[in-house]
Amino acid sequence: MTFPYKEITPYLRRPIIPIIIKSDNYFILYHGLIDSGADHCIFSLEIAKELGLKFSKKNKITFIGAGNDEIEGFWGEIDIKIDKITYATYVIFAKISDFGHGILGQQGFFDHFDVKLSYQKQTVEIEPIRIPN
Repeated sequence: MTFPYKEITPYLRRPIIPIIIKSDNYFILYHGLIDSGADHCIFSLEIAKELGLKFSKKNKITFIGAGNDEIEGFWGEIDIKIDKITYATYVIFAKISDFGHGILGQQGFFDHFDVKLSYQKQTVEIEPIRIPN
């Protein structure tokens, strides 16, 4: 699957791809920034509310964000659909700035796909990882 970088401004493009995030009863058309420096996939708490997810203290996690600030979030299990590929994964829902996209990180994205970013071509190529039987 190949996706073009998404234009943020006339001079700024980023590897942001369309995704569908699904819970048991709801789904959201969304976008994800491919971020090889992120340990996990991270989405806004507002998305969790729209999906009808509920959290308890046992789901709580504290992690360090890009600015070395501690951020509190909650683990949630969802399905992510990219093109025709759907898979279940755990992600973090946290109070993060709403850029109109989430973060696709190492666990929850890179562990499911081989990823090639081409800045020169302004494209992202992703291929599902084939798990041998």
